[in-house]
Amino acid sequence: MTYVLGFSGLAGSHGIAEGHHPAVALLNDGRFIAGAAEERFNRIKNSPGVFPSRAIKWVLDDAGITFSDLDAIAWANDPVGGLERWRSRGNRRVTREAIMRMTEALRSPVLLRGKGATLLSDWLRPQDAVDYQRAQFAYHFGAEAFDIRFECVDHHLSHAASAYYPSGFDEATVITWDGSGDGLSGSVRHGVGVAMNVLQEYWDFSIGQLYWLVHSYMKLSDEGSLMGLAAYGQPNEVLAPYVDAGRLWMDLGRLAGWTDPNSRHVGYSITEMAKLAPRRGPDDGLEESHKDLAAELQLRVEEFCFEIVRRAVGTSGCRRIALAGGVGLNAIFNGKLRRDPDLCEDLFVQPNPGDEGGSLGAACVVSQALGCQAAEPMSHAYYGSSSSGPEIEAVLRNVGVPFSFLADDALFERVAGCIAAGQVVAWVQGPMEWGPRALGNRSILADPRNSGSATRVNEAVKYRDAWRPFAPSMLEEVASTYLEDAHYSPYMIETYRVRPDKRSEIQAVVHADGTTRPQTVRRAVNPRYYDLIAAFGRLTGTPVVLNTSFNLKGEPIVRTPVDALRTFFGSGIDLLVMGNYMVQKGIVQQTGVAATPVL
Repeated sequence: MTYVLGFSGLAGSHGIAEGHHPAVALLNDGRFIAGAAEERFNRIKNSPGVFPSRAIKWVLDDAGITFSDLDAIAWANDPVGGLERWRSRGNRRVTREAIMRMTEALRSPVLLRGKGATLLSDWLRPQDAVDYQRAQFAYHFGAEAFDIRFECVDHHLSHAASAYYPSGFDEATVITWDGSGDGLSGSVRHGVGVAMNVLQEYWDFSIGQLYWLVHSYMKLSDEGSLMGLAAYGQPNEVLAPYVDAGRLWMDLGRLAGWTDPNSRHVGYSITEMAKLAPRRGPDDGLEESHKDLAAELQLRVEEFCFEIVRRAVGTSGCRRIALAGGVGLNAIFNGKLRRDPDLCEDLFVQPNPGDEGGSLGAACVVSQALGCQAAEPMSHAYYGSSSSGPEIEAVLRNVGVPFSFLADDALFERVAGCIAAGQVVAWVQGPMEWGPRALGNRSILADPRNSGSATRVNEAVKYRDAWRPFAPSMLEEVASTYLEDAHYSPYMIETYRVRPDKRSEIQAVVHADGTTRPQTVRRAVNPRYYDLIAAFGRLTGTPVVLNTSFNLKGEPIVRTPVDALRTFFGSGIDLLVMGNYMVQKGIVQQTGVAATPVL
């Protein structure tokens, strides 16, 4: 057996948090067997600058192996190669980027503690960053870590591999796009068999950076919220002086303040961004100009993405497309691409397309270099940790909360009845999901037929902006009944238009523009979730539930029974279901009674 551990993120040297989204993926003979983000273990959202030691320990324990059983470690970054790529661009580009990086370092609010110097040091001497990552393995797992093969895999090659190999395509146009990584903001490859040939690399514009700049200025809760806000505004050309999709051109320097001596804000230029919309604080209301800016940004993102796809397909001649990189989370574009027959015959978007997913791609690249098969096609995203029934019961007994146990058929009918009665249900089953979406194993569920369900989940649990949409999970067989141009969509990563005659029936999951971001559930993939939705359908005539991730605002999705109980009792959720165990608020534990009926 050949075990390859892929990991992503950048542990900050000198204790400084410089990276984000650390995660790991473990392959056995090329087969993806376990993966998880560090944030799920340490409970720190995104875990910036943290080495994924807990996630590594879990994947090894889950596979029943020790660290010494690993054949190779693959890091989804190649700082040395990135610097060489940067140097090859010529003096003009080098000078501009050097000024940008010097400015970023000098603006650092903790310059005196060494961050500015560290940024420059790691950039100018990239081998130091590689050595630091290797030292982290030795620190956490022993000096034997230095004996294990360690490979740096180019950031965008890692993204590309995470999309192409799990896609199941024997040929594809593979596109990656994000903020930046190893000197690139995007790439195009033509995958044929196990080979991926580079067709184009992009570095002089960044869709991800443009998105991040606007998000930072708008002070919204997270970048994805801009997509939801876009439906309430109208594009107004305010970005026209800064971007031109036809030429694949952006002037991010102006928006970021790299050439603005009056700007002292790290990330964006107040002078320039104020021309787009008024400044606002995180708790301030939204003006029409903010909504229009979100709509304008979404339009420009789609224009850039479509232009890249047109050029890529024109070069490769292949309309089967595989996508990864943070921009791959733009479900609106993904849905539109899916429905464009001139550009797209078939589409696979890596369900964990951001930097976390790069850990899988890096492991795939190194695994193949060791002679293993290409990764198997992904049929699900349930690669995380789980808790057995006895483990769940032990936690419940230890905490001392009343609970009841129901067999499957009775459980599904009872929970479906609670949802139909207007209750908010937390549903924890089996392995945790790989990626940012809860897909029925770490989910909060509610009735999609009543728009009040979305309001209640927002106010009692998620504490997020009221205008942000919720997504539905529906049985695969009924998708075409509710959606126009329906396609199997198991990862909640594409939007579809809801049929007009069905919008009132599932009003809690229909966005302002008449679209929704569905998960179509196949029984062979997740039988317990399928059977619950089917039970709700038998009871109500609507085999659809509102599904959102089981976490509070600003926290990672829950992983363990303890996480679930803490979140349950810290929110307005009515019912918690873990495996076959049910917990409901307001039930008094009787002395000496192990299980008390909750309904």
